[in-house]
Amino acid sequence: MRVGTLVIVNDGLGPNKGDQAILASMLEAMRDRIPDAATRAFPNSRMTSLGQYLEFARALRNADLLLFGGGQGIQDHASVAFLISGLLKILLARLLSRPVMCYGLGVGPLATLPGRLLSRAILNRVDLITVRDETSREQLTQLGITRPLCVVTADPALALTPAKEDEVRDLLVSEGIEGAKGPRIAIAPRRWFHYRHYLLPMSLKAKLRRVPEREEFARLKRIIADVADHLVTRHGAQVIFVPMTATDGKIDPGQDDDIVSREIIGLMRCHKNAILLRGDHPPALLKGFFGKMDLVIGMRMHALILASMMGIPVVGISLSPKFPPFFSLIGQSDYLLAVEEVGFHDLLDRVTMALANLSDITRELRSRVPAAQRLALSNVSYVQQMLEGCRE
Repeated sequence: MRVGTLVIVNDGLGPNKGDQAILASMLEAMRDRIPDAATRAFPNSRMTSLGQYLEFARALRNADLLLFGGGQGIQDHASVAFLISGLLKILLARLLSRPVMCYGLGVGPLATLPGRLLSRAILNRVDLITVRDETSREQLTQLGITRPLCVVTADPALALTPAKEDEVRDLLVSEGIEGAKGPRIAIAPRRWFHYRHYLLPMSLKAKLRRVPEREEFARLKRIIADVADHLVTRHGAQVIFVPMTATDGKIDPGQDDDIVSREIIGLMRCHKNAILLRGDHPPALLKGFFGKMDLVIGMRMHALILASMMGIPVVGISLSPKFPPFFSLIGQSDYLLAVEEVGFHDLLDRVTMALANLSDITRELRSRVPAAQRLALSNVSYVQQMLEGCRE
């Protein structure tokens, strides 16, 4: 068996730019810190055939270590099936006597009894867990995860290297984003309020019957559209909608940021002043793009991560327990709103306050970036330690 062979389970092979950013960061860190390691990545939630599982099992037999994560891989909010899909891969690795490390993992919410029982049974069999925030460690403690060492690190995507300046300029030109007189403000929306801890995956549920839009989300879209209009009329802003998952509704109603963006633009009075980012840009290029904005408003956490690591002020709409610890890490908790509580004036006040304090916020963010990135890269140090254990 060749020492330094890693199998990674992460959804970065799919269309979600946040998952792609995590996987790209992991692979980049492995190349820098463990250059002789061979890596093979498999999806978490999109392995659907027996052939894929057999290929995964063959890769595990020849692996020194399974890395599960990062991302919010231990949660049943999307569906119990999503959680089981990941846990079964961990269980298969243990049945094949392969060491398992959960890498920069997000945990929760876990609302169902089967989800909690399965997570406790299987996660207590792994060798090491690094989590991306204290909230995730608390969730594991409440679940009764006591056997593996659990260490708080940070989201791997914090350390992603942005694309080169000339590549970013080409993106701006190709997307028609140039010559703005006012501030450039990016908005990264997503559909919400329809997840309900279902047993079946949302993608299957959507195929079986139409998932109706909830009243709360229709209201939220109107609020975002009205704030965008205000930014255009009062600040002369160039508003750019950034779909972090653009599937045209082909996966499930929560992974159609492109459709949601078009719906919000359609509600705007100043819709001609809004731009929809259309290209399928890799996460490193998106990070460089966000670095050219003056402010980013996001419901997608990795849009906020990529922007803040470039020193760009962010206003977040929190969808899950993963948002508050991140905003605390970057010292921006005052600029986070819970999605259930967002009103027009609440969101506008945060945005206006951010625009009035751009220089101070940028200075604060840049002072915190090095420590945040060191935390993210500390995940790789634990991989190195585990591989050393394999050699011994």
